[in-house]
Amino acid sequence: MGAHVALAAGTYVLSKLATDGFASVEALILARALGTTLVLLALSGSVIPRPDFDGRTWGALLLLGILVVPINQYAFLGGLKASVPGHSALLYALTPLGVLLLSSLLERRAPPRRKLAGVLVALAGAVVVLRPWARGAEAASMRRGDLLLLVAVAAWVIYTVAIRGLCRRHDPRAVTAWTLILGSMAMMPLGGRAMKTLEWAAIPASAWWGLIWMIVVSSVVMMLLWSTLLRHLPPVQVAICMNAQPPATALLQTLLATAGLVEYREPLGLPFLAGMVLVLAGVALVQRTGALAPGPVAAAPPK
Repeated sequence: MGAHVALAAGTYVLSKLATDGFASVEALILARALGTTLVLLALSGSVIPRPDFDGRTWGALLLLGILVVPINQYAFLGGLKASVPGHSALLYALTPLGVLLLSSLLERRAPPRRKLAGVLVALAGAVVVLRPWARGAEAASMRRGDLLLLVAVAAWVIYTVAIRGLCRRHDPRAVTAWTLILGSMAMMPLGGRAMKTLEWAAIPASAWWGLIWMIVVSSVVMMLLWSTLLRHLPPVQVAICMNAQPPATALLQTLLATAGLVEYREPLGLPFLAGMVLVLAGVALVQRTGALAPGPVAAAPPK
């Protein structure tokens, strides 16, 4: 979990460099998907076991691939292009709440009142970060980006809950690899045209480094880590590591900006800090005694 948090902080910051450098989000997603596919296929048979799935499992992997590549990655990178790394990390900290609510819905049981209170507190923090009262073109653009990020979080919650059963019945490395490969294939019709018209020579070096990080670290190392955790721990417990990502991302972003290596459009001011406190307080309230009980998960389970 500690390794996942550290790598996630780098993902939020470096992904922003990639979205700023690529004119087309669709082309960036497909470039990331194709690069990820090549890496995963190269590792297949060694680091990643060869697949041994039945027809029903292949169908489930295709649906999850569509969820995690065309939907989740488009919403994440499209939202990040208009927003800032700190916001994306903070909104992804809502993942444990989403997992709790979805798992409770599938199990047909209402969460305790204390946990519902934590959800409301965390959502209040999200509202502070979204700042619906802010005016101006830049604030409106950032708000649209944050709303797209919330769509990405919702997709990630569903993926986390839905893939766990597959990770417990099969090797999580093979499940993760073929989910991403099939998702990459589903992305080709959407991103192929954008790649043809993209001015590749105009892409700065910083964007290429961001793309390489997303391929090797975010899509391969972090996804394999996530699926391995889900094989041994309940989804809500795995999602705890999302809580440490906002402060880790804010710290990394500040350090890199101080060194002149990156820029960010919005300082980590009072609204962000207040929102972070509320979100993390709400998540902590949800995760108090009893919140992490494994319980049955009806539909097993980024960034």
